[in-house]
Amino acid sequence: MKKIRQISAYPVIPNDAADPANQKGNLKRAQVELKKRFERINKAVKQLCRDQKQYQSVAAANSNRMSFWQPLEYFTNSKGELDTRKSDVFIANKQFYSYDISTERYDSINSFIERLLYSEILESLDGRRPQNWFYQSYLSNATQDAIRDTIQSSKNMAEPDVVGNEIAMMVRQLDADAFNPQQINALGLVYARTFNEMKGLSDDMRKSLFSTLTRGMANGLGIQQLTRDVAKRVGVGFSRAQRISRTEIMGAYRTAQRDKTRQINKDIYGNSPFIQKQLWFSALAMTSRPHHVARHSEIYSIQEVEEFYSESGNSINCLCNQSPILVNRKTGAVVMQSLIDKMRQQKKAWRAGVGMD
Repeated sequence: MKKIRQISAYPVIPNDAADPANQKGNLKRAQVELKKRFERINKAVKQLCRDQKQYQSVAAANSNRMSFWQPLEYFTNSKGELDTRKSDVFIANKQFYSYDISTERYDSINSFIERLLYSEILESLDGRRPQNWFYQSYLSNATQDAIRDTIQSSKNMAEPDVVGNEIAMMVRQLDADAFNPQQINALGLVYARTFNEMKGLSDDMRKSLFSTLTRGMANGLGIQQLTRDVAKRVGVGFSRAQRISRTEIMGAYRTAQRDKTRQINKDIYGNSPFIQKQLWFSALAMTSRPHHVARHSEIYSIQEVEEFYSESGNSINCLCNQSPILVNRKTGAVVMQSLIDKMRQQKKAWRAGVGMD
């Protein structure tokens, strides 16, 4: 069998092995913005707790009873997410309070929390996605980066001596700045999905914050105790928002890369002897999931990658990336075996580092 000619030009590869899609900067900017918004939420709900003092009085039952309260503590739930539960610490509650809160006041508290969350997280008071929602810029940046990287990778690999002059010329003419209608529609779907995730988070936070505050008042807790428990629930919401952020930004990048690769395969490589498949880059971090790292250096079809991310929460918090790689359509031979060999050594080193070998 004739060996496929090897080329020295690689697809776009990570500058940092822990950041396979080169999205660290984009992710960090998104996290900074979310942190600012959640700090404002935390400040506002703490003030809401303090505002309840005007409705507070020392309960008459203090002289006749003693009870215990269990402050909330953080824990990791079965989904691997930060959550809260009552701690194992019992603190003597010698001072009880009652709160003169009407049904109207409870409704007002609920409405205040909803407005606060919707305005900070959704930039909308009615729960509908605004035209220029702040988070869209991070998703758009990820999409544009993916298209540019995919085109540059394709240009790097399309040497005339390998793919022929006609295909090489067509690849060189690809324009990273030209968005086609399919890409625009795909980005719109990413916007809508991420907004719905954040709206679900906002609605869940409203319920948990309202419940934590009002149940605490019903149980006679003091203002400081109420404030601590409510702040912990804000922390849980922030952790979930970070998870959504990482998942959706990386998902936007990977989806745009696959879509652009699929388009290049259809429009340029067509029925030629070559096709661009997907070369898997794992983040190779201590927290990386072993079954994700196992894919590092392996080559998959676009469909196989999509099937992987559709199963078992594989896309959640995943920092892996895939890059187009040129292979022989008939034999599956890779035109840059030296890169694959190098990546296999990286995987072997990671396994040794975490004690798997």
